[in-house]
Amino acid sequence: MIKSMGLIFVGLWPCDLEELITLPWSQGGCGVKNAPYLAKEKNLSVIDTVIDTLRKADYDEPGAPNVMIQSTDSSVLLKFKEKTKYELVYMIDEIVGDIDDSALSDIKTFAHSVVIKRGSVYLTNEFFLTASTKTVPKLKSSNLSVYVQTFHNEFVSQEWDFMSDPTEQINTFVQDAGINGVITGFPQTADRLYRRNRCLNLGNSTPNYMKPVGIGGLFQLIDKSSLPPAMAPIPSLIEANVTEPPLAPFSQISPSSSIGGAPGAQPPHNAQPKIAVCFTMSSLTLLLASLLL
Repeated sequence: MIKSMGLIFVGLWPCDLEELITLPWSQGGCGVKNAPYLAKEKNLSVIDTVIDTLRKADYDEPGAPNVMIQSTDSSVLLKFKEKTKYELVYMIDEIVGDIDDSALSDIKTFAHSVVIKRGSVYLTNEFFLTASTKTVPKLKSSNLSVYVQTFHNEFVSQEWDFMSDPTEQINTFVQDAGINGVITGFPQTADRLYRRNRCLNLGNSTPNYMKPVGIGGLFQLIDKSSLPPAMAPIPSLIEANVTEPPLAPFSQISPSSSIGGAPGAQPPHNAQPKIAVCFTMSSLTLLLASLLL
């Protein structure tokens, strides 16, 4: 069975959270951004606001749609873990080639699943796939679901190995790397691949165009005299990258200044709202469409 999900990113943005969360999606999702900044500098509790709004929308009632909370900050997810039973998603926003055991153990204390970038799954050199990293196997061995971002239909965003075919690209990440889902700006591509495609699950009769590409196969065909320089090793994710200081205490007193602060002040990160669409197909969860509003 396939289900859809709406994902809202919460941070410094001039939108009505309650209005967005109550949109008629069959599942709910929320990405929390800038919570430490707002708690420390503006004395605003984004976490409490999100929880209260979700509760008012009946997302904590029996039989309610599944809710996924995503953040790059471990302290934010730990706070949600203390106060809710929602599914927690940790986003690793840097490219990593491996994950230390200590970092992995830390992630498991506050997250049920992880979002990583495409470069954390396969190593590339001049847009040629060269090898697989250890990131996905490490996460999967700890029973963490793995979602990968971001996929596009435009051929300039794809590695040469996929022959400008976005379907082949997604299929390789799912079938070869064994990821649980993809985040893409083109949900109809994934919908066509996994809901309407009759060429999957055919066993030995699966056509060659529905099989994953050989990782590094195209790169090996390049003449040695034309090979690009070797790439620097990709760093591993260590515990220091994951551990965050606790959120600043919230005094329940509204700050005198607005969220924007002084005229022209900018938040520390890009905090534009996004919407995502999700399809769940049996054990495969597809996070689709990260779209700027």
